[in-house]
Amino acid sequence: MDDRGYVAQALFDRLSGDGVRFSLLGDSNDYPERAPAEVQLAVPLATLAGVPRAMARYCQELDLQLVQLAPEDSRAWRCVLAWSDEVGRPRFMSVRVCSDYCRGLRCYLRAEELLVGAPETLFCHGLVDAVESGELTTERASWLCTLWNEDPRGAIERIGRLWPDRAQTRLVAQAARHGEWAAVRASLEILRQALRRRILPEPGDAAARLAVAAHNFARPARATIAFMGRESSVRTEAMTQVARDLSPLGLTFFEAGARAPRAHLRVVFDAHEEVKNQDVVVISSERGLPAIVVELERAILRWLECRVERRYPEALVGENPLAARILQFAVRHHIPGVQLLLNCDIRCRLGSPVLMPYPFGIVIERGARIGSRVTLMHQVSLLGAPVIEDNVTIGTGAKVIGAVRIGRGATIGANAVVTADVPSHDTIVVEKRRPDRRSVVNV
Repeated sequence: MDDRGYVAQALFDRLSGDGVRFSLLGDSNDYPERAPAEVQLAVPLATLAGVPRAMARYCQELDLQLVQLAPEDSRAWRCVLAWSDEVGRPRFMSVRVCSDYCRGLRCYLRAEELLVGAPETLFCHGLVDAVESGELTTERASWLCTLWNEDPRGAIERIGRLWPDRAQTRLVAQAARHGEWAAVRASLEILRQALRRRILPEPGDAAARLAVAAHNFARPARATIAFMGRESSVRTEAMTQVARDLSPLGLTFFEAGARAPRAHLRVVFDAHEEVKNQDVVVISSERGLPAIVVELERAILRWLECRVERRYPEALVGENPLAARILQFAVRHHIPGVQLLLNCDIRCRLGSPVLMPYPFGIVIERGARIGSRVTLMHQVSLLGAPVIEDNVTIGTGAKVIGAVRIGRGATIGANAVVTADVPSHDTIVVEKRRPDRRSVVNV
């Protein structure tokens, strides 16, 4: 089983462990040993709203990055997960979770049908998906043949409902029976037009789809990235390699002059002054091309992950009170006065939302680096440029002092004073009467 297969299987195990009913809409005969680049799942309609939170928790447990998350159609979410393989190259898997199967303004299959997972229903889904996308891969064709052989009569009845024209029904049936799909591939556009004439939009589906389209227009999942600064062959080559490695994300890369107003993220080579913008990555050309490419890919994936968290903070980070949301907005946009009212002094960059249940008396010095899904209770102090990694919880009145690193998933207890590195998933407490707890503190 390859790494993508492990990620997919872990997702299925997590859903099953949570008691979520789901059906796999895959097209690989040896799934999940060789998982495809996109995994499609059907879940009950009542479960769909919890998909962002469920995917966030799953990514936390497996140390994956959730780099894209957006509603798709009227009853589906699309997520893109990222991780590194054994040699440090980025790997991706797209997960589409739907209730009813919709494409555009039309609903083709309801969740109740998909969850049963009957061969003729899966055949219908796979064929419609190929027709709507305009692409019928070899793997999809082989999978369709397998489903056809399990229930030929049920499959042909399904085809007849969608394409009542006998010539079109015969075309698909012969392809599925004999495994020869060339004629179907040549007729995909004709089949798509006939399908859309047969299945008309319902008013409710159309209204929901338009709302999703407006949301995605305002917050597009894909991003444009401008390479700016000192012009050189290193900059051009770095952009070429990064674009190739991150191609599954559908990002747009281009080189620009002094200004790039259309770019969501700017990569600046050899900046002459310090940049304090969360949408800017500064790179030094002196590091060498391989190191630059690795640094850029990590920075871009990190920026995408933070962007998802900023868009869906309650699902991915937690529900912040209004005061905490105002405070973090003021910190990011350098709005004076807000921190004084809350007795806070935050001088570092906040790339992603931080959970602050009680946002009072928090002090963070310049140079501190804070990861994703970090929880800071009131009266916390981060002094001397510490690094706080992802999923860390720091309790009331705790102090982290110096250029130390708090590892992923660590917990710092209330009033602890930390002056040394804390390993990942460790727990630091002040209490001396607990010899079973490891302590890296000054009391």
